Amino acid sequence: MRCEFMELRDVEICLGIQFPELFHTINNSGMMDYLRNSREWIEDKIANDMNYVWRGDFFGEWMGDCWLFAFENLPSACDELYECLNFDLKIYPERQSINPLYRLVPFAHRISGDKYCFLYEDVEQEPKIVVYGHDTGDVDLWATSFEEFLYFQIVVEVMDKDREIHSDYIKAHIQWLNDAHKRLLAETPTKDIWEQLPEPQELNIWTF
Repeated sequence: MRCEFMELRDVEICLGIQFPELFHTINNSGMMDYLRNSREWIEDKIANDMNYVWRGDFFGEWMGDCWLFAFENLPSACDELYECLNFDLKIYPERQSINPLYRLVPFAHRISGDKYCFLYEDVEQEPKIVVYGHDTGDVDLWATSFEEFLYFQIVVEVMDKDREIHSDYIKAHIQWLNDAHKRLLAETPTKDIWEQLPEPQELNIWTF
């Protein structure tokens, strides 16, 4: 699938989906402007102009092992994902097809190649977040919404990178959380939150 675009709305038209409202809100704030450029541009900008780059302008770029796809790469990432899913059907003959009630759209990836995806369900408005295992073919439910996904990523980032919860970069992301999650981060030690994060659960997206 090839589409020429730089705007999020162009991606939605190309893929025939709608991104979560919070994703749009963050994009409209300017924090995702860098995703209108190629990954090569992003890496060059960060490498060569770091003195002039405020990290708060790069939503998610330093958020653990999670790298948002540049908008222009989303259709090809979607094609690649479904090539992998179709390959999984061949090596697991007990799986007949992908459940037609589900649609997976990748929006970010790990260094390993695992993909974070929006999971659109036929009767649900807000997509859940799942992780597709590049090497295993497993699909794990990661979060029930993009807001919850962001909350989990903030907690993991603070713990893994020993970042200050009150750093400008983390606060630039906390602003998008709901009041309940903001309160938890303000009133509860991050280590306690991290220890209580739910384990991802394997999700069956197949028909048998």
